[in-house]
Amino acid sequence: MLASGDHSSFVTGRRGRGKAMRLDIPTLAVVTVFVTALLGGLLLFADVQNRTVRAPTVWGLAFLVGATGLGLVIVRGRVPDWLSIYCANALVLAGMSLIWAGARLFDRRTVHLAHVATAPAVWFVLCAVPAIGGDINARTVLGSVLSAALSALTAHEVWRGRGEPLLSRWPTVLTLLVYAAAMAARIPATLLMPQFAGSNDFLGSALFPALAFGTLMYTVILAFMLLNMSKERTELQHKMASLVDPLSGVANRRAFLAGAEQIAAQGAAGARLGVLLFDLDHFKSINDRNGHATGDAVIQLFAQEATRTLGRGALFGRIGGEEFGALMRVGEGSDAVAVAQRIRLAFASAAARSGLGVLPTVSIGVAIEGEEGDGIPALMAAADRALYRAKENGRNRVEYAGAAEPEPAPPDLFADFPAPERRTMGA
Repeated sequence: MLASGDHSSFVTGRRGRGKAMRLDIPTLAVVTVFVTALLGGLLLFADVQNRTVRAPTVWGLAFLVGATGLGLVIVRGRVPDWLSIYCANALVLAGMSLIWAGARLFDRRTVHLAHVATAPAVWFVLCAVPAIGGDINARTVLGSVLSAALSALTAHEVWRGRGEPLLSRWPTVLTLLVYAAAMAARIPATLLMPQFAGSNDFLGSALFPALAFGTLMYTVILAFMLLNMSKERTELQHKMASLVDPLSGVANRRAFLAGAEQIAAQGAAGARLGVLLFDLDHFKSINDRNGHATGDAVIQLFAQEATRTLGRGALFGRIGGEEFGALMRVGEGSDAVAVAQRIRLAFASAAARSGLGVLPTVSIGVAIEGEEGDGIPALMAAADRALYRAKENGRNRVEYAGAAEPEPAPPDLFADFPAPERRTMGA
């Protein structure tokens, strides 16, 4: 997006000015307008292809609005000055404001009309002051201040979303900051050399064509970076979708096993891997008697309670229909058994409060690294044997693979329910 200010130089270049004039400024200006509009169209097309990322719509409009402003700039002398100077620069500033608004929308932040209207409004209001509106140097300073501020604000918005692993964020931030610095540098140059903005000798030098060419490159690079951020966001969403179980919202089998191998490879001094395998009791009966909607709600409730109880330090995932797994670092086997018991009780308590019409329970098998062999496959096999023992010994219990004897039977959580109701509820 070209710098705001006064761009009358685009229409004052002459092909016959001298051999030192290597770039034809009017042609370069037309190319800039065309390329800016084309990039805006590409951004809009990117939004049509993928409606999950809406920011490209705003960015596409930004480039089209900016191209309209630049088009008015290059026809100065053929249209009134209020249109080619005041309205043209307001449109350029509106385009830059839309890029800022798009950056906020990209990271799901609120966008208000003020984000788009403030800079153009400030431009119009201050240009209404004769000392500013009638002085090309004052207009250049004003446009440079607003342009630098908008670019810096956009860079800040992109930087704020750095928690999302998009590599294109960093070159985008750098591009915006370089442009903001270039606009800021125009301010002291204009103040120290008042002829900087309006001298005909300057327009005939090689400096302004270089500035115009640099602006064209900035527009292309920025559009490329914005498109690439959108593409990376889409790819990341697809990757996450392939690793997350859509019903429970936790890691699927593929993600769980991959994460388990990664955690096992990292190691941790003084801690051992503990594997917990969960199986919801009588789940088929719940589905058959109460419908699949209830069964889905039971799965979601268990995933929610297990995730909350395990906390951030554990890996948790759905590895089969009603089967789940967890992996964590523990000191002893009793630590893992204690965690499993907390999950079992939390699930039973949540189910009793849920109003689902069923009282589901869970059986859990626990295995610890070093006691049942090393490596994830060995731990999973040991935990699975313990889980089978838990189901054989009456369900709704935790069994530890390293225990010589079965764990004592847990208290009957549904003792207060009549026997017929307990059978209906799947206890």
